[in-house]
Amino acid sequence: PLPIIPGHEVTGVVEKAGDGVTGLKQGDKVGVPWMQYACGQCPACRSGAEMLCAAQKSTGVTVHGGYAEWVKAPAAFTHRIPEGLDLVDAAPLLCAGITVFSPLRRAGNLAGKTVAVAGIGGLGHLGIRMAAAMGAHVVAITRGGDKKDLAHELGAHAVIDSEKEKVRRRLRTIGGADLILLTGISARLFEECIPGLAPNGTLVVLASFEEPVTVNPAALRARQIRITGSIVGTRDDMDAMLRFAADRGIAPIVERHPLGTVNDVLERMRRGKIRLRAVLTPS
Repeated sequence: PLPIIPGHEVTGVVEKAGDGVTGLKQGDKVGVPWMQYACGQCPACRSGAEMLCAAQKSTGVTVHGGYAEWVKAPAAFTHRIPEGLDLVDAAPLLCAGITVFSPLRRAGNLAGKTVAVAGIGGLGHLGIRMAAAMGAHVVAITRGGDKKDLAHELGAHAVIDSEKEKVRRRLRTIGGADLILLTGISARLFEECIPGLAPNGTLVVLASFEEPVTVNPAALRARQIRITGSIVGTRDDMDAMLRFAADRGIAPIVERHPLGTVNDVLERMRRGKIRLRAVLTPS
């Protein structure tokens, strides 16, 4: 509902802790993520999936966000930023980072497994870095060759250019992917990824698109393939992700801009002119 202050992925320093708040104090580096409230009582919350709470409050959408110099947030949903993480670098981790980390964490031990990341954007570049840090054999899937060098720099062991070769065919030559993170908004890429999965493989949809897709149920059954969605993560996932990023030196690639230029930055983003992630900082 309007009026609302937009902006999520918020980091800063605690100026004042409310009465009764423990664990956070003035001067602490903290982050306010997408999820600012979950009821704790509904079936989703009680089953450990609080990010699916129907009563959830979302930063910058249902409660005021971070396009401001000051932010008020509930302590229970505010996360301490570990030492070693810069506040600017930490900001995109609070949504983009947790979005790719959660399905990787749920997949269990990825050492030696093949993980494909489809799309090298704000989500995908972090997915590559995190999967590589978990010991996976990482395959980056991109459209066009302009991001091939970037993919290797991020930690990808192989790169597939979907404009020049069939994704399914290339993945099959290496035995298929055990896990695919779909971060690109393309129905065609979705359909190409499914036959590129290994038996018992999982395709996790992290991007939103409205194009219709075709799925062959026989292939799902015969090879026990799973297709699932994922959205952000729990507070426990968030704390684990921040520790992991700090320990492994994982940070997003960002452009830094003054808060006062927000409208210009949003326009550049709409035109696809932002390189991966933009962070606004108070003047």
